[in-house]
Amino acid sequence: MKRDSRVQELIRKAPNKGVATIGEERKMFLDAAFEEHFGAELAGDLPAINASYSKDGGHLNFNGVRYESEEELTAFHKGFGFSNEGMLSGIGGDITHITYTQESMVVEYALRATIEIDLPDAPKGRSVGVPMCVVYEFDEAGKLTSERVYADSAAVLPKRFLPI
Repeated sequence: MKRDSRVQELIRKAPNKGVATIGEERKMFLDAAFEEHFGAELAGDLPAINASYSKDGGHLNFNGVRYESEEELTAFHKGFGFSNEGMLSGIGGDITHITYTQESMVVEYALRATIEIDLPDAPKGRSVGVPMCVVYEFDEAGKLTSERVYADSAAVLPKRFLPI
């Protein structure tokens, strides 16, 4: 698996729980699989992002919308801004917490980025912070079988579109 020092540092600094119940070897496996995927996202490497998903049903579910095919995964990551071509640019942030289970990692983020599209009441160029929680499940080859993203998108959405 490809190693990424930026992701290693984020993992090292994050508070975590569950290591004692899964063992250090399993934690290292999950960290390496996560690092391969998240490192590709931070690098904006769309082919490497797609390669990090299992070809046997690997999928992304973002706030209830499911992306399964290579085309859908590419369109999502490009549209979101991981290749600096979409809705956001300069994607970064901090991992605020990690919980490990035998099958998965639950990673909480404080994502930071810049809006790159014009929306009513949400101008292009505005910096935003987006709290996120992602559940990652990997197969034994270290490929994603499921990535479930829950993002608090209120920072990105115009206020007048929010239900009150």
